[in-house]
Amino acid sequence: MVGGPAASATVTPVTSPPTDPAVPTRGRLTAALRESDGLGRLSTARLAALLSEGIHQAALGGIVLFSPESGTTPAAIVGGFAVMLLPYSIVGPFAAAALDRWDRRVVVAVAALVRTLAIVATIALIAAGAVHSGAGLAVLFALSLVAIGLGRLINTGMTAAMPKVVPDRLLAATNSVLVTVGSVITAVGAVAAFAVLAVLGAGDAAVSWTLVPSVVTALAGVWAVLALPPRHLGPDDDDLLSHPDEAVTRRAARAFAGGLAEGVRAARSSALVRVSLTGVTLGRAAFGITTMLAILLLRDAESGGSGGPVVAGMGGFGLMSAAVAAGMGLAAVVTPWAIARAQRVLVVAAGAAASAVAQVVVGPTLDPTALVVGAVAIGLGAQVVKLVADNAMQTDVPDARRGGVFALQDALFNSAFVVGMLVVLPLVPADGRSVSLMLVPAVLYAAAAVIAVVVGTRSRAQTERARGDRTAAH
Repeated sequence: MVGGPAASATVTPVTSPPTDPAVPTRGRLTAALRESDGLGRLSTARLAALLSEGIHQAALGGIVLFSPESGTTPAAIVGGFAVMLLPYSIVGPFAAAALDRWDRRVVVAVAALVRTLAIVATIALIAAGAVHSGAGLAVLFALSLVAIGLGRLINTGMTAAMPKVVPDRLLAATNSVLVTVGSVITAVGAVAAFAVLAVLGAGDAAVSWTLVPSVVTALAGVWAVLALPPRHLGPDDDDLLSHPDEAVTRRAARAFAGGLAEGVRAARSSALVRVSLTGVTLGRAAFGITTMLAILLLRDAESGGSGGPVVAGMGGFGLMSAAVAAGMGLAAVVTPWAIARAQRVLVVAAGAAASAVAQVVVGPTLDPTALVVGAVAIGLGAQVVKLVADNAMQTDVPDARRGGVFALQDALFNSAFVVGMLVVLPLVPADGRSVSLMLVPAVLYAAAAVIAVVVGTRSRAQTERARGDRTAAH
């Protein structure tokens, strides 16, 4: 994905979009809310869906990863994440083609309603105590596939729709705030659920009651998105009106079969999109490895009593999630400031480098408390890369192709997390205590940083040569 563009592709410079650095991030967000009649509702729908997602995923973690009835081996961890994430990574790029062909408001609302029904069915299944048999666990995973997959489709649709409700000059800062607040809200939901389960235990009754707020917040998101006018979230009317409805339907059907290729073609048109997606992919693989080792270390600390009463087991995982969320919150402040002053590709490099340094410092200690502290810096660096990627896709990719490229990012985001775990699985000890494996994520973060620096340097040299050619021509 970092190679040279195709001969027919139009390469977008990897410089920053126009923005006024004198206006603080909060001021730009306030201006965006004042100038847009849809940002408030879109933000409400997005944050409600993400809060529901955080609660839902934490409750599943209680059942699958930390339940006394479940044996948390490395293979079980990889299997659980693979079943919940990989199927959508395959289907997502095809299904998300609907976001570029049909009214995004309708697609998101229908997906949110179906997702809510899947969570209600999950609550009933867990409350009945039917998830510990082979068949019950299979049904639980199937419902999880529906809920998590549709959650990703909802988030993809609302992210792709952001340029429809926010002026271009305010997009970078607004997106940085909302993406990061969304990540923090997801983590808040997860941490709250983990805290409840740490106190009550990961029993069936506790998990089913913990999931109830997820249904309420999901319905709030449906209400907020339906309050928007039809076509308010795109895609562009000009693109749709140029084709009869039947032709649009036929094109949509063909797009389902070529959604992934469409996303790849859109990504190839911009060097910054390619680099930032590479950074996101390598970073997620690295984070997957760290997550698996951390879960095993926390389980071992809980059983051996070496991690203290809090930094162990589910409580420790909740703290680690909160630490990552804190780092993401810092990224909301740092990223707009950075892209207003430097090439965005170099901001990608800085974010990846920050995660690499944090991993080198805390990873080899194999200490749960150190991992919680280091998770702040890891979350900061990873979110900086993610925010630049979102900004590049929103500003450098045409609206008619934006849903496809965001779906591609979602596929890479999920699959890289699992692939990272899978690659190191044969080497992972049952207690997670491996210094060498804790250094593998640092290598991946560093590789992302080096790639970004190389591309940024090459882009700057090409720009200077082009400027010199124009000067000579005059």
